[in-house]
Amino acid sequence: MLKVVSFYWIAIILVSLILISNSSSTTIPSTSTTLYAFALFGFGSSPKDNNNFLTYQDSILGIKIDYPAGWAQELHVGGLVTFLTMLESDTNTYPAGLAVKVQNLASKNISLNEITRVQIKNLTQNHPDFKLIESTKSMLAGIVAHKIVFIATDNNGHERKAMQIWALKGDRAYLLTYKAQPGEFSYYLPLVQKMIDSFQFIGLS
Repeated sequence: MLKVVSFYWIAIILVSLILISNSSSTTIPSTSTTLYAFALFGFGSSPKDNNNFLTYQDSILGIKIDYPAGWAQELHVGGLVTFLTMLESDTNTYPAGLAVKVQNLASKNISLNEITRVQIKNLTQNHPDFKLIESTKSMLAGIVAHKIVFIATDNNGHERKAMQIWALKGDRAYLLTYKAQPGEFSYYLPLVQKMIDSFQFIGLS
């Protein structure tokens, strides 16, 4: 019987960002809303890296990304797009996939360093066993970004390994999250990295 493990976490993204408002404040207040982007991920036991990719393009969100044919793509409310691996009926399945979150900001003056600080703080507070493995500068679609890799337990008690990359462009924040079982993380990473490398901003100055 096919088993799909759901989760309410990494919460895929736990970045505190200022929502659209008339405020002119350039700092993130302590009462800022923490964004929870949720998705149900599942994957089979073998990735199919056959260079057969499709393209997802969204002019409203201003993004374009390639994803493997056979993966399920779904647009959710709140500027969240998920890309999920195929489910195999003869094996148990586990959470894994890539999610892209686009969030409007109230100010263009919010720095990447400030978002990084708040993101790591929130993850630490929400997951007592949060273990930061890597925190480095990165690039996303040609602009400076920040990347973290970490391990934490989700709300269903399952240990997961995740990679998050975020960047700022104009008055929007773009956040990409990949998560999987710790033992499967490296196995799927090359395929997911191709997806991340294909990511583009469209229709933005």
